[in-house]
Order: sequence, then structure tokens, then C-alpha cells
Amino acid sequence: MDGPLLLPEILFYLTPYLTHQDIVVCLRVCRQWNQSFTPLIFRTITTKDDWSTATDFPPLPSLIKNASWVRSLSLITTSGLAPFLEQCTRLNTLVIHGDIFSKQKDTIWDELTSLVRRNPLIERIFLGQSSPSTAFLQAVSEACPRLCRYESSQGKYEDQEQVEALMKVLRRMKCVSTRYESFTNTPVDITEAFPHMQELTIKDAKGLSIQSQVDLVCQCPNLEHLKWTVCRDMFFPIQQFCDRIPAACPSLRKLQMDGCGIPYPSDLSRILNSLNQLELVMFCGTAIFTRTYRSMERHFQTMRSLDLAHCFSVKSWMVQGILEGCPLLEMLKVPYLLMSDVEVGRPWVALRLKQLRVHFRTTMLWGVKYHNEHHATFKALGRLADLEILDMSSFDPKSPEGLHFQLDFGLADMGMMRKLTFVNMNNTEQSIGNEELGWIKEHWPRLTKMEGIFHRDWDLHEMVTRELRELGVEVPNQVQPEGPRSPWAFDPRQDRDETDNESIDGDEEDYDYYSSDNDGMEDIDIGPILAPSEVVPALDNDDEDDIEGGGMVDQ
Repeated sequence: MDGPLLLPEILFYLTPYLTHQDIVVCLRVCRQWNQSFTPLIFRTITTKDDWSTATDFPPLPSLIKNASWVRSLSLITTSGLAPFLEQCTRLNTLVIHGDIFSKQKDTIWDELTSLVRRNPLIERIFLGQSSPSTAFLQAVSEACPRLCRYESSQGKYEDQEQVEALMKVLRRMKCVSTRYESFTNTPVDITEAFPHMQELTIKDAKGLSIQSQVDLVCQCPNLEHLKWTVCRDMFFPIQQFCDRIPAACPSLRKLQMDGCGIPYPSDLSRILNSLNQLELVMFCGTAIFTRTYRSMERHFQTMRSLDLAHCFSVKSWMVQGILEGCPLLEMLKVPYLLMSDVEVGRPWVALRLKQLRVHFRTTMLWGVKYHNEHHATFKALGRLADLEILDMSSFDPKSPEGLHFQLDFGLADMGMMRKLTFVNMNNTEQSIGNEELGWIKEHWPRLTKMEGIFHRDWDLHEMVTRELRELGVEVPNQVQPEGPRSPWAFDPRQDRDETDNESIDGDEEDYDYYSSDNDGMEDIDIGPILAPSEVVPALDNDDEDDIEGGGMVDQ
């Protein structure tokens, strides 16, 4: 059989065996299925470079016929799709990929402008690697009264009319993201307010002065979420931030930044101290010294999301303190936590955690101490009944041995974590056997993905992998290590040593962030622009695929 049979063909084959009444019933069921499933099938469409009418689903004629059902449209090309695009009149999401502009330079903006004017219901527009024309921006402003989210990247704004059209669009938005955009010899008028703005991302805006960026933020009186990174050749406006933004943006509750342009670690403390009741903090490529941690403490009672995974100088005692002091915390990402700190520390109060990313490190490799550290850690984790994502992996393949998933060490204490869907144990030493595998099957019924090397014996690792896959659990392929790993314990004294070199007042150290290797993680501070439930393809290739979310889509 070359392809799937359609209903008329099915009826043709079955007619000798069906009564007239049976055929009528089949047609009625078909009509009901068509009414129920057609809107779902065509709701989200991503165009292809070469849309074949013969093999691709849906075929182009069917796509044209059902264009009115399309709500989310991602354009990689418009070539050959004019009849379909003319019938698209009920879009609420439009994603325009950057590749489209290199392939269709002459007419693409005219086509996109016409498409926007035919779709007054559009609520979200995403532009990748593009410089929108003035006509397009004017169409967005005039024809899309429901538009509330506008995101663009790598655009160039070179004339005053184009910039004025952009500002007119942004003044109506609730969510705006401008990333790696360039404003060339063009003054930007930021004297008018952006009264609807609730979420603002400014990432490496070239040609837009620091003063203009500060003014822009201060013109958003209802701003709740700020993601701000300056270019590497600029200094972040610490003093202006502390003096103006808390007063101008009293609803600001979520802050994402990286270390670019912040030469002194204590500057982060000043920023945190200037704000009240933060619920989300995400820092990247910066040091978290004691003073910064103490400034975070003032937000512990309201903190719901904290990401320090790509920061350095984060100590284990800080992580333990966060878990002891943040009762509303739902997401935590940090580099590591010593199991000895869990053992001697107070009970965790962060019992609402849904996502935890931390590498647990042991301070011994055998004996009573080793067992006690594991039992204490498993017991603490076992109280996180709402946890859905547990990432215990290490960024460093040579990191100290991690939490050992064995029943003898207390794994059974995690039996209450029945909502767990994903477990990552990459770069940790494991010896999961049949007993542990059986326990996982029984106690983690929602598990959909598990990642790591599950046993030092490669044959046993592959056995566990097969068993998990038979249960419907996704297990990514792993490369067999070249040689046996030599596990080593983490010396807790290394964590306690005064490696910060902080002065008494914490203000004198000049820390060179530009010398740190942040290039591979420079976009992590931006995080997911869309919620995980929103099916929109990524526009940037250099965003981290975050379990919470990356690119413009966390991803």
C-alpha cells in the first residue's frame, strides 16, 4: 500500500460487506470526526522550503482549503504559498524565521505586510534576524488591535520613520523583546510612556545609549518582568538603576541579568537591595559572593524562581540556606550542594519545588559518613512531593561522585515523589540494578524521560536503558566511556575556604567579568521568552535548551 486510505476508498473496499445503514453510520461518524479533528490538525502550521503537493502532509490543496483553521503560522518561506496565505485570515501567532529574508529579498516585506493587514486577530509576532520595513511596522500598528507581544532579533533601524513606527508599535505592547538590534545614527524618542508593558527584554542593543535604555525602562510603570543585558563595550547603569527604576516600576517582581558591564560583584547587591519582594531572579556569568547572597535573603519569603546555575563562587552553604529559607520556591537551579550540608543543616522549607537542578556531592567515598550523607539527602528530597523535574547532573565530567541511586543508601525515601517526569544524572557515578529499576517502575508512574549512564558496567547500563524504554520512558543514547571513571570525594574545606577574596566592606574588589568564558552561555539569562505550553519554534540558535524554557521558546 503506497499511502493511507481515505474514507471513500475504505468504503469502496468494505461496501460488499456493509448494509446501507452501515454506510450511513460510517458517513455520519466521518462527518463528526472531520468537524472535531480538522481544526486541531490545521491549528499550527510550519511552512517548508519545498512544499510538495504529492508527499507532504497536509498537501497544498488541502492546506489552502483549510487555511481558515490556521491560528499559529511559522514561515520559513512564502514561495509558492500565495494562494494559501491569501486565505489565512484568522491568525493569532505569526513567526517569521530569519532564513526567509536571505531567500526572498525583493518582495518578502510586501507579502508580510499584506498578510498582517488580513489578520486583525494577531496577538503575537516573532521576527528572527530581520529588519522590518516601515510599511510592515505601520501595518502592525494599524491593523492588529489585539497584538500584545512583539519580539524581534538582529534588526537594523537606519531611518527616523522606521524607528518612529517601531515605537508606535511598542507603546501598545504588554511583552516586548529586542535582541542584538542595531540603531544607527537614529535618535529614539522615549519621552512617551509604555503604559501596557509588563515584560521587557533588552539584549545587547547597539546604538541605543545607556541613558535611552534607562529611560525606556522607566517609562514602563506597570513593568513586572525585566530581562536586561548591555553590550560588552558598555557599563551597566548601576546607580541609575537603583535610583530610578524601583520608583518608576513599583510592580517589578522578576529580574534576569548577566555579568556583562558589571565590574564589581557588590553591584549586584546594590541592585537586589533596591528592589522589593522579588519573585524571580536569574543571574548568569557573574559571581555570587557572600554580600550578594545576603542581599538575596531579603527576598527569600517571596522568591518563587531562582537560577544561579551558570554563576560562579556559589557555595554549598548558600544553596542549603536557600532551601531552608524560601517557602514559596518552585524552581531552583544551582551548581552543586554538599550532601554533608544537607546532613547537618535544618530541614528544607522549599517543599513546593517543581523543578530542581543541583549536583549533589559527597565528601566521602565509603563508610558510615558516606551512608549517612546519602540517607539525609534522599530523606530531604523525599519531602518534595510536587517535584516534576530533578536534574542532578554535573556540567563537569570530572566532577565528584554524585548522589548514588541505590536502595541501600536510602532511595526508598523518594517514594512520595510520584509526580516526577524527568530525571537527569549525567556525569554521576551510578550502579542501578534490578531492585532499583523495579522500585522506579512502581513509585514514579509519570516518569517520561531519564538521562545518564545508569551503571559503570556498560552491559548493565544498556539493560537498564532497554527496560526503561520498554516502559515508554525516553532515554537518550549515551557514548560508552573510554575507560573506568575514578570517583573522588569533594573536600568540604574547599567550599569553606575564603576563596572570594572579599574585602571587609565588599566594595573594593575589581572583578574582571570580561575575562570569563561566558560566550557559550550569554543568552541563558534571557531564558524562555514563551511559556512551555506555547508551541512556537525557536528563532535563535544560541539559546540554551532549558527544561524551563530557551531560544525564544525555552526552551
